[in-house]
Amino acid sequence: MRSIVCWRCRHRHMAFRFTLAPLLRLRQSLERQRSLALQRAAMNLHRGEEAMAHLQRFLAESTRADSASLAEGRRAAELHFATLLRAQLHVVRDQLQEEIRRLAELRNQAALAYTQAMREREVLEALRARQHHAYQQEQAHNQQRQLDDTFLLQRWHRRSG
Repeated sequence: MRSIVCWRCRHRHMAFRFTLAPLLRLRQSLERQRSLALQRAAMNLHRGEEAMAHLQRFLAESTRADSASLAEGRRAAELHFATLLRAQLHVVRDQLQEEIRRLAELRNQAALAYTQAMREREVLEALRARQHHAYQQEQAHNQQRQLDDTFLLQRWHRRSG
């Protein structure tokens, strides 16, 4: 804690010190960590959704290509292989949908954790702001009292002098 001695008024002014500053720094750090976790979760979900869109496009194009090949007289063995491949891709699609649901849940949990960390930081910042405001009011009150004392002392010297 640092104090400044004013040579004119010989009054000690204490610098504002927020006693919960270490806790505020911790809350700010936790909020940053939660924000990064939320960004990672959102990015992972986005990647899963992009993979699903790509797979859906491939399946649709594959179905159209097989229909065209059937009209052109493609061999039954080739069509059977394409049908088996598509069936396996539908299994992969179902697994990917489940993974997307899991990633969405993780993103929602990360969003809740971030919101909670943000609230906790905001509470401490509001407390700091209130304490700083009270400190400023006390400083203004002390300065006014010092001015009043100086005025009265000068007045007394004029009368007695």
